Amino acid sequence: MHRLALLTVALILLVVTLASPAAPAVAAPAAQAGGAFVFYPQTGHNVGMQVKQLFDANGGLDIFGLPLTDLYVNADGLQVQYFERARFELRPAAPVGSRLSLTRLGAVLTEGRGEPAFSWLSASPDPARTFFPQSGHSLGGAFGWFWQTRGGLGVFGYPISEEFEEWDEAAGQVFLVQYFERARFEYHPENAGTPYEVQLGSLGRQLLERDPNALAAAAPARPVELLGQASTGFSTSAVERVTNISRATEMIDGYLVPQGAEFSFASVGDFSEASGFVDGYAIVSGRLEKVIGGGLCQVSTTLFRAVSNAGLQITRRVGHSHVVYFYENILGFDATVFTPSVDFRWQNDSPGPAYIVGTVDRGSSRMTFQIWGSSDGRQVSYDGPYTKNWTQPGAPAWQYDRTLPKGAVRQLVHGRSGVDVNYYRTITFADGTTRRNTYFTRYTPWEDFYIYGPGVTPPDGAKIIPPR
Repeated sequence: MHRLALLTVALILLVVTLASPAAPAVAAPAAQAGGAFVFYPQTGHNVGMQVKQLFDANGGLDIFGLPLTDLYVNADGLQVQYFERARFELRPAAPVGSRLSLTRLGAVLTEGRGEPAFSWLSASPDPARTFFPQSGHSLGGAFGWFWQTRGGLGVFGYPISEEFEEWDEAAGQVFLVQYFERARFEYHPENAGTPYEVQLGSLGRQLLERDPNALAAAAPARPVELLGQASTGFSTSAVERVTNISRATEMIDGYLVPQGAEFSFASVGDFSEASGFVDGYAIVSGRLEKVIGGGLCQVSTTLFRAVSNAGLQITRRVGHSHVVYFYENILGFDATVFTPSVDFRWQNDSPGPAYIVGTVDRGSSRMTFQIWGSSDGRQVSYDGPYTKNWTQPGAPAWQYDRTLPKGAVRQLVHGRSGVDVNYYRTITFADGTTRRNTYFTRYTPWEDFYIYGPGVTPPDGAKIIPPR
């Protein structure tokens, strides 16, 4: 923890720095690309994941300006990132299409203003201007062209004032301006005929200066690095299983785990039909059953491996009851989940926030998780797996599935032996100290497993599993 006096001095310095007049929007060739993240040395902050995607797709620096903070969790538990002219809000637990939004900066910063320009109109004051009855204001001229060509309703929102002249204290001059739900347009006649004739006001900076927590987050950060990653394949999976893998990965992609916080797979969201999951096969109480969300264990296993490869602390990991060959045949290096009773959890013991990037490539039938964050120089190595107590499988198991066509038989599992496995991870820190972890798994034998449809008689000697 920083001492209070040092924090106070830092905040004063940040206020002075952030209060300086903003220069016209220009490209920043010094930005350093890093895969899912880009670092901007001008302000010492990173832009990544979904925020980077929306930032890049809607004008980047020209529209939003430089980042003033990294993505962080504010006092309300919301993930936010400040830019000179905007603030991004990320809600990982929300439905995928509504996770990311822009703060209504214009509306927040003009609340209570009573100038005539903010009065609600019933019609346009000029037939040449477009009227928006949703907000009671009109739009036209250079501001109208800029609004239409640089993002429109999705980026700026509706106009919430008419055009009027306003004194800008930071610039020390009067601008012709118009406020929108998420922005303030400024007319710069000195740039007439250039792309910078209309610019956005520094509303992100203004809001940041009102919030001590945001000012603290504005302290320069280090470039975000790739700490660890892992991939697994699903080329032999049924379409239902691939659907569940894709949906769960999509839900986890973009999570921010603050320094010292614990991530719980079970808390990611609702793994149900209402959230887009479908029937798929999963191991339940030692046998294969069709459940909503079958395939989640591949997602948890791949995430577990990425976190382990990043050298972060695993706080709860449960191995599968049987050997599973979806996971690249690394015995003892898997993590099963069955929400809410069986969870996978890990703690971010790195020097800063950890960010999860998850992707599914259906073309190559592979899924990947990456863990990004601040490196303290730790390195990870493994030895093993070491096996003992091999046990052979018994008679094949057959289970009736009424959804199969008449006479159909499908082999879902090729029998495999049981075994006890120890797999060791060693974390070597920058000062030479080490931490050694043991991943122990007891796999029980698994028989050949078949499902069959109407009109099929299992062979003599088979173990009949009651249908679910």
